[in-house]
Amino acid sequence: MAFPDVLVVSKTLFGFLLLGTSLTMAVIDFRETILPNRLNFLLAAGGVGQALLLGRPNLLDAGLGAGLGFVTLSVIAALFRHLRGIDGLGFGDQKFSAAAGLWIGWEEIARMLLIASCSALLFALLWSLRGRKFDKVTRIPFGPFLGFGVVVCWLMTIAPGS
Repeated sequence: MAFPDVLVVSKTLFGFLLLGTSLTMAVIDFRETILPNRLNFLLAAGGVGQALLLGRPNLLDAGLGAGLGFVTLSVIAALFRHLRGIDGLGFGDQKFSAAAGLWIGWEEIARMLLIASCSALLFALLWSLRGRKFDKVTRIPFGPFLGFGVVVCWLMTIAPGS
């Protein structure tokens, strides 16, 4: 009887943790427009654990990913607040982006944010085509799209040959 490769099992377990946590956060954010700290912490802890146990991304790249993810969304949030006078991103989104950076490393932050932003724009387009109206205070939670972006990027980084 052949036993499964430990690396494959580890990647699978980490994948379930990432997907399950991201999906839970997406549902909560969509329903309540909040990303709970305990789930952001769980996501971050899983990212650190993955970096330590699997070495992909390595701990330095994971840490840089967390910093870059947090700073990027913090700058965007501050600029939006300055230009529009209202909050456009919540602090939970910034923390989610930092936790996601631990999973994918700094090299994938731009791709994750591109996937998240494009999927959010597609959602908004489809929402408006269904007759929904937008005004200056319409809120679309960004967490579901960040979750989608990090899962896609993670899958791309753990794929064979990547």
